[in-house]
Amino acid sequence: MCNACNVSNIPAAQGNADCVFPAEPGTFNGNAHTTDQWWPSRYGADDLLGAGNELTSEGLLAAISLVKEGVIVELARVLEMGAPTMGGSRLYHQVTLAHGTLEQTRWGKDGNRVNWFEEQVTQIYHIGTHLDGFGHVGIDGTHYNGNKYGDFYTPTGVTKFGMESVKPWMSRGVFLDIAAVVGTDMLDEGFVITPDHLEAACTAANVEVRAGDAVIIHTGYGAALWMVDNEKYNGNSPGIGWDAAHWLTDRRVSLVGADNWAIEVLPGEQADAPMVVHQHMLAETGTYLLENMKTEDLVGRDRAEFLFVCTPIKTKGSTGSMVAPIAVF
Repeated sequence: MCNACNVSNIPAAQGNADCVFPAEPGTFNGNAHTTDQWWPSRYGADDLLGAGNELTSEGLLAAISLVKEGVIVELARVLEMGAPTMGGSRLYHQVTLAHGTLEQTRWGKDGNRVNWFEEQVTQIYHIGTHLDGFGHVGIDGTHYNGNKYGDFYTPTGVTKFGMESVKPWMSRGVFLDIAAVVGTDMLDEGFVITPDHLEAACTAANVEVRAGDAVIIHTGYGAALWMVDNEKYNGNSPGIGWDAAHWLTDRRVSLVGADNWAIEVLPGEQADAPMVVHQHMLAETGTYLLENMKTEDLVGRDRAEFLFVCTPIKTKGSTGSMVAPIAVF
């Protein structure tokens, strides 16, 4: 059990117990008790969009110019009952409704006799390939730009940071194959991705990460484990560490995605600091996270940059959204 958050399905962190990472004055240091005030954001004290501000018309036009082949690569996992559900605490359940198909209930009984099926789904949005919004994770009750949870929480939806206010992505996507950099098909659980790994992947792909980019990280975890070994997939995993997270946010990327459920390394780099990269990305810098991506179809392609398209479902007050992102080459 994680002593810091008292949630048994979050793997325990490793390393030192002081939970203090290198940090500049006025930034989050990984410990809610000792950190400096880390807001207002770089986009202004009243901003609610975070790195969505980096999605510009100029960036869109530049991203569209990358389309040369007319090839679409789907980046979403198929969500089904029995899919990985992070520690088993998350739910997806679908029931097919046949009320429109029964003899007694069909419409147009003396004419076209139309019948239909529908489905009823019970789930949370933080399952399968999904986007994390700023209402999802905070630092000791404070979310992006200093917004206290009590000021925007209601039992039926948040009044700030809901998916209805998140911009769609038509931006430059950059694929970084970290597994290839390390020389393996799948990184081990607990493997910490560092800035050196990110830079090596950029060099190998001949790309440079820029403001507004959607950076997609390949660890090999999803291709090897999704619906193959869900128990292992749900547990500890490779992912970006504290320094790599700052490398990305220093470049003002709009979104970071990966082929595992946490994006960040698990167990964490320091004890009593679970999900600290989520805190830095979502709460401190307003950088969106896209989890459980299907990245293996991007491996081995001639180009690592593409038009990235991702549109959140406009459900009001939701802290996340299921998405079906694509890469267009």
